[in-house]
Amino acid sequence: MRRIVIGIIAFCLLSAWVLVGAQTQKGTPPQKPAPAKPSVPIKDEGWRITYGDPKAKVKVEAFYPIGIVGGESHEWVKEYALKLVQAFPNKVQVVVVDWSKEKGADEFAKRGLTCGAFLINGQIMVTYKGRKRAFLRNPVMSGWSFEQLKEVVAAEVEKVYGKTAPKPTPKGKASAPIQKTSTQGATTTPEGVISIFVPCGLAGPYGDLAQMFQKRNPKIRFRPVVTGIVALLNQLRDGATPDIFLALGTFELTKLAEQGKFVEGSLVKCARIPLAIVVPKRNPAKVKRLDDLTSPQVKRIITYPFHLSGGRGAKQALEAAGLWDKVSGKIFTPKVPDQAKQLLKKGQGDAGILYRTCLMESYIPNEPPVIEDDLVAVQTLPQRLYEPIYAAAVLVNGGKNLAAAREFLKFLQTPEAKKVWQKWGFEPVEEQVAQQIPTNKRLLFIYAGAAFRPPLEEMGRTFERQYGIPVRFNFTGSNCLLAQIILTRHGDLFLPGEEFYVRQAQQRGYVLRSEVIGYFVPVILVRKGNPKGIRSLQDLAKPGVKVGLGDPKACAIGEISEAILRKNNLTEAVSKNVVLRAMTAPELANALRLGGIDACINWDAIANYPWVRPAVEVISIPPEQNVITANPLAILKTTKNRKGAELFLQFALREGQNILRRHGFTARATLPPEYRQVLFSAAKGQ
Repeated sequence: MRRIVIGIIAFCLLSAWVLVGAQTQKGTPPQKPAPAKPSVPIKDEGWRITYGDPKAKVKVEAFYPIGIVGGESHEWVKEYALKLVQAFPNKVQVVVVDWSKEKGADEFAKRGLTCGAFLINGQIMVTYKGRKRAFLRNPVMSGWSFEQLKEVVAAEVEKVYGKTAPKPTPKGKASAPIQKTSTQGATTTPEGVISIFVPCGLAGPYGDLAQMFQKRNPKIRFRPVVTGIVALLNQLRDGATPDIFLALGTFELTKLAEQGKFVEGSLVKCARIPLAIVVPKRNPAKVKRLDDLTSPQVKRIITYPFHLSGGRGAKQALEAAGLWDKVSGKIFTPKVPDQAKQLLKKGQGDAGILYRTCLMESYIPNEPPVIEDDLVAVQTLPQRLYEPIYAAAVLVNGGKNLAAAREFLKFLQTPEAKKVWQKWGFEPVEEQVAQQIPTNKRLLFIYAGAAFRPPLEEMGRTFERQYGIPVRFNFTGSNCLLAQIILTRHGDLFLPGEEFYVRQAQQRGYVLRSEVIGYFVPVILVRKGNPKGIRSLQDLAKPGVKVGLGDPKACAIGEISEAILRKNNLTEAVSKNVVLRAMTAPELANALRLGGIDACINWDAIANYPWVRPAVEVISIPPEQNVITANPLAILKTTKNRKGAELFLQFALREGQNILRRHGFTARATLPPEYRQVLFSAAKGQ
């Protein structure tokens, strides 16, 4: 872990030279901080330098890679530390933590940071004059100044010690414009300041887009926070309210959308982010395509954490290509996604499944993209292997200047803005690809639960051949699908794994009409040979049984499993054995095949997947103990092809029924009568 964190985020290092030029006077970069006054104690422990009185009640911590050999200078951090202590003698202590050293890397990891940052009494995000602010990376790239940092520290000193604290006098013309807006609290809307969160991976296109937008709208300015995607998501979770959030993948937005963090219907898909096989330049393992990852020469494969869009897409691609079982033991996912590229650059991985755009994400104002020369993308993964991953922009509820933010989102949909994304290696959004064809032949976009993939893909191909209408699907957990519909207000049909989600969409005004096309019957799946001897729901509570369940906040099988356990008074007993909460039903089956769990509650249809059937055994749940769910297919009010959507619904009720049965699904007319009495209903409290 220590070595991983030490190598984190080349982007931060690249931007440091910009800071030096901006902060020094007369064009001469600072070499060393001014000699310390005798009244300022300095303790240098190698991995950290402590300035000031240890009894001071205000503590400022600065986390930066001070000692990186051959990197850009971070001497300015020590200079800032000294100035802060001199400004508030005996009241402020500053600790500079060097995360290029092992102990510093440990501290850096504990704080969950992804790039350089100043923390004030342990807080990354601070509130000053009614405004939330963070001091991340460096002043030039993140839009803050030393004088602003000094003002916030002064406010903390005043809060801790009382009003006797000295108030610093802002200096320098460079910081004057920012200082002017920062003194006006929440009433800065007339000045047109847009607060925006930008992940590192989108810093390049954002820089160009912001410049273009400001030329068109000189009265509107940006206040960006540029850092790692995980840190930004955590800040949103903890209550930060920028005007705009730029998303490096939309899957991560689901839970925040459920919490009402975003403005409904405001999400704009800007571009598609392609995944690629990335290798070190010399490519010692001789990897040229996805299949090569199974080679004995490939010992370690780097990708993003699976709870993020990129890692999720990488896993989907490997599963779709039939390679997951062969390579899963080689996969390494760093806790901080920004580390993935650095591990490959340092030779700590033979290949990676990463965003292709990460090879040119470094941004320098008014300069072309900086292209990585230590890494090479040898293959862009076919889009058919994984769900599309989008760079997107969405408005945040509680933002102070949503009017100006909406103008920026409109700009992102212009042809000029789309060209910027292509310049940085992104691809056009599929739905934006022009289709100059009659309205009734327009592409249909269908949101569907992940379990429906095999039969729906066959339905889509057959329907397209019969009617000439292209069909595209978005397969994922049902709750995630509902969040996407709410955020985008886009799409033609919706097929979740449970009727409850259609009712929720209907209550929000998104459904025109729906029809049940089939049913899901829950069963217990166990590994081939049933080594744990599981015969009933009660056996899931036996000591030593590792149980997998769906996440009730993400997928229908999770919610139904909870209802079954409640119905049989087994919730507490079984929960002690639960070792996995999966995002989708297929993910549960895959964990069972790989031996991560001994049993799971899953749909009967999943047991009939070709890749699942040979590895599992099915234990039926008696009707009186079971909870069955209907599968309604809904036409959305957002459809742009009402006739086409109606045609697909009728097709699913006719030809589609045979396709469902062929794939082992329970069709509309084939549900046994004894199961009709146990259909799930949230209203019944099941």
